Amino acid sequence: MHDAHQKHSPPGPQRLEAAEPESPVLPSREPPSEREQRRAERRARLQRFPNWPRMRPVRWVRRLLVSGLLFPFLRIGYRLEVRGRANFRAVEQPCLIISNHNMHLDQSMLLMAMPSAFRQRVAIAAAATDIFGNRFRGFFSALLGNAFPFATRGSGIRESLENVGRMLDDGWNVLVFPEGRLTVNGPMKSFKSGIGFLARETGADVLPVRIDVLRPGFYEGKWLPHPRARVRVNIGKPVRIEPGTSYSEATARLEQAVRDA
Repeated sequence: MHDAHQKHSPPGPQRLEAAEPESPVLPSREPPSEREQRRAERRARLQRFPNWPRMRPVRWVRRLLVSGLLFPFLRIGYRLEVRGRANFRAVEQPCLIISNHNMHLDQSMLLMAMPSAFRQRVAIAAAATDIFGNRFRGFFSALLGNAFPFATRGSGIRESLENVGRMLDDGWNVLVFPEGRLTVNGPMKSFKSGIGFLARETGADVLPVRIDVLRPGFYEGKWLPHPRARVRVNIGKPVRIEPGTSYSEATARLEQAVRDA
C-alpha cells in the first residue's frame, strides 16, 4: 500500500546568492541532532493527532459506552434499516469508508450499521474547526467515535491527508465525509478532490455508503418524538482506484458510487 504522505512536495524557493544576516540572538544551545529533531516532530504530530483514543483501555471503555448507552438511547428515537451488509465482508481492510453527510447523527448511524468486529477498527475524520474547535465536543467525539481532527481548509489539509495514510497503515478503517460540509436532509453536494487523492495514493479499497433519511427525527427538525424517525444505510460494493487515474476522475467515480449505493 502506498502511503498518502509519500507524495513528493513541490521544490522550495531557490537559494539566494547573498548570505542572510546573522541573528542578533545567539542560540541557547547547539542545534538539535537528527534524533532529537525526529522526536520533536513526533511530539508535535501527537499534539495535533493524539493517539490516546486508540489505546487498548480507551477502546474497551468506548465499546462499553457505545454498545451499552449510546446505541440503546438512539434506538428510542430512530429505527435503522441496513442494506448491503454483505459488502462489509467483501471489502479488503483496512479501507476508506465514504458517505454523504446529511444528518447530525450520521456518524452514530453508520457505526450502528457496522458489524461489531468491523466497527472496532474504525476511525472517523472529523472537522478540525467544527468538532475539534470545541474542546468538549472534540473529547467526546474522540472517546465515543475514535474521531481525529481533519482540516477542511488551509495548509493543514495536506497534513490531515497524510495522517489518514498513517491510520490506514496502522490497520484502521477510516470514515471520511467527502462533501466537506453537513447538509441536513440533503441533497448531496459534490465531493472534494481530496478523496480522489487519498483513494489513489493509498491504494486502499473504498467502501461507499449512502444514508437516506426516510422520516426526520428530532435532530433533523422534527419536534414530536413519535413516530420514531427512520433512517436507511445503504452499503455499496467496494471500489478500488487504479494507479494512473486522475484525482478528478477518481473523485467523480467515488461520488457516483455513493449515489448508486
